[in-house]
Amino acid sequence: MLVRDARPSEYAAVSRLLGEVYGGESLVHPHYLPALADTRRRAEDPATDVLVAVDAGRVVGTATLTLPGTRWTEVPPQEAMLRMLAVAPQARRGGVGTALIEECAVRARLAGETTVALTTTDSMVDAHRRYERLGFVRTPVRDWVTESGEPLRAYVRSLPPAPVVREARPEEYAAAGQVTLAAYQRDGLLGDADDYAEALLDTKRRAVEASLMVAVDEAADRAADGAVEGAVPRTGAAVLGTVTYCPAGSTYQELSGPGEGEFRMLAVAPPARGRGVGELLVRTMLARAHADGHHAVVLSTTTVGHRSHRLYERLGFGRVPDRDWRPVPGVTLLAYRREV
Repeated sequence: MLVRDARPSEYAAVSRLLGEVYGGESLVHPHYLPALADTRRRAEDPATDVLVAVDAGRVVGTATLTLPGTRWTEVPPQEAMLRMLAVAPQARRGGVGTALIEECAVRARLAGETTVALTTTDSMVDAHRRYERLGFVRTPVRDWVTESGEPLRAYVRSLPPAPVVREARPEEYAAAGQVTLAAYQRDGLLGDADDYAEALLDTKRRAVEASLMVAVDEAADRAADGAVEGAVPRTGAAVLGTVTYCPAGSTYQELSGPGEGEFRMLAVAPPARGRGVGELLVRTMLARAHADGHHAVVLSTTTVGHRSHRLYERLGFGRVPDRDWRPVPGVTLLAYRREV
C-alpha cells in the first residue's frame, strides 16, 4: 500500500469513494456531497494536496490536506487542515486511515506549519478514537455548526518544528561535504583507500551540475539571516543533512530514464540522526520530482547501506533488481524506485 498524490486518472475514483463513504454511510448532509465530488478543483489548488492510498493499483483511501492560502477553507497562519478522510470498507482496519493521516502531518510539517487541525461529526466515534491515539486533542473552543445545522467537533495536533530543507548556500558547501563524508564513513560505505571520498567532498560541483540540498536547524538558519534580534551573525546555519537532486540532463544522473527523477548522496550528520532528517530530505526529493512532472523517482544504494534500505522501503520505494549495476569492478549498487 502506497500513499501519494492523486493522479488525474484517479480523480473519479476519489470522488466515488468519498460519495460512497460520506453519502452511503450518511456521515454528512446531502448538500455537502457535490463538494466532495469536485476532486479535480481541489487537486488543482496549489495550496491543497489530494492524497490517495493505493493498493494493487486500486484507490482504497483518500484524504485532503489544505494549507494557508487555499480557496477551500479558512486556514489560520501556520496551520494545515485535514479534510475528507475516507477509507474503502474492505480496506478498513488495515492501517490505511492512519497512513493517510500521518502523511498529511508530515507534509504539513514540511510546509512549516506548527499544527494540523480537523473537524468531524459526532457520529464518527471510531474516527474520534483514532485521532486521539494519533496525538490530536479535542478543542471544543473551535467547534462550529454548519449552515445545515450539523455540529462539528474540532481536533488539533501540534507538530514538532522541522529542519529547513533548501538549496545549499556557498558558505555551506564545505559543511555539506563534511556531513556527507562523515555519514558514509560512519555507515561503513567507504574503504580505507576509497577515492569516492573526493567526490563526496566536491559539493561545489554538485551545486553547479545538479541541485545540492541541505537540511538546516531552523533556529540557526534564522540567526544566519539576522532574523533573531541580538543574534551573532553566522557564516551559515548548522547543516544536519544533505542530498543531491539530479535534474534532467545533469551529469550526476546515473539511473533515471524519461519521466523519472533521481537523487544521490543522501547523508545525515551522525549527531543529528533520529530526528527524521533523512525522511524529510527524501520527501523533499519526492516533492521536487513531482513538481518537475516526473512520474517516479529512482536511486542507487550500496548493498551494505541497511539503514537507508529500511528508510526507502518505509517510504514506499521498491527494489528493481534488473536495474542493479556496477560503477566499478567489485562494487554493486542496488536500484530502488517509487512512483510519485
